[in-house]
Amino acid sequence: MADSPKKREVTEAPEFFERLLTIADEAVVAAEPERGIILFNHGAERIFGYQASEVLGQPLESLIPTRFRDSHAAKAEEFANGEESSRLMGRRSEVFGLRKDGEEFPAEASIAHFQMDGRRIFAAILRDLTRREEREEDLRRTVKEKDVLLREIHHRVKNNLQVISSLLSLQARAMKEPLVRRALEDSQGRVQSMALIHEQLYNSGDLAQVDFAGYVRQLSGGLFRSFGADPTKIELKLDLEDVTLAIDKAVPCGLIVNELISNALKYAFSDGNSGTLCISNSVMPDHTMTLTIADDGPGIPPEVGLWNTPTLGLRLVRMLARQLDGEVSLAGPPGASFCIRFAIEPPGAESA
Repeated sequence: MADSPKKREVTEAPEFFERLLTIADEAVVAAEPERGIILFNHGAERIFGYQASEVLGQPLESLIPTRFRDSHAAKAEEFANGEESSRLMGRRSEVFGLRKDGEEFPAEASIAHFQMDGRRIFAAILRDLTRREEREEDLRRTVKEKDVLLREIHHRVKNNLQVISSLLSLQARAMKEPLVRRALEDSQGRVQSMALIHEQLYNSGDLAQVDFAGYVRQLSGGLFRSFGADPTKIELKLDLEDVTLAIDKAVPCGLIVNELISNALKYAFSDGNSGTLCISNSVMPDHTMTLTIADDGPGIPPEVGLWNTPTLGLRLVRMLARQLDGEVSLAGPPGASFCIRFAIEPPGAESA
């Protein structure tokens, strides 16, 4: 359908296009190789700091930093001889403008060339990215400051937990009753397992995710030394997949590992018994993790089991599994094999 005369009158009026150039926030600049700059809108005046009368007739390169002028002239010639009539010319880190006061600024420019009445014309629409760069720099600085603060928090939490652990150790040594001393030592071990998580976070590049395999290796080694386990009699087998856990998952999971390793060292291999303690994990495609801690000791008596145990350690395991929104099961005797299954964050996802 042909345009109506009224429509053509509106859209073809020079005043219409002049108004568009006036209200445009971006710089719109046009130049001819022979005559220099022939168009310099209000947006260009605001961005570059020149009045249009100051730059009309000047070469386009006068708006470009000296160090980029030679390469710009070569690119412009290549661009003019190419098949494309317009394109986005460079990213913001590759395009710079030069203000009247000599300040360079990052920009994003869309460049076009065309023929009009036999004249070759270059036109550019340029956006000043200075504020965006400043905002990004502010954001980078803020993130860095938060990382430093979070790292310091992990460091202080670790130190405070170590102080609590030392106090529990001192209190345990002062106790004459073996049961009370053992209870205090168990509590000390739980505190140390939490302190280890914060130590890992403090020393890692990711302040929100714990390397689970590395954590279990450190924790199990520390518990074996704490209990004085003889490695020639008790073999520790680790079959651990690389997986990271958010801190809200890592803490209860670490406490579970601490309880079950301690339980095995206290009961499964008491009286110098030999055997094997196996710790493994596997991650399923549905983003659930199965953690298995098994020993080949005599096992937990059927009349005790997991759900009617009088011991605090196994009650804690059940409570912590619920905190993980997971499930815990026990197989044996012979031996005792604990299996805890719970959901984890998909790789790359942010923890809530």
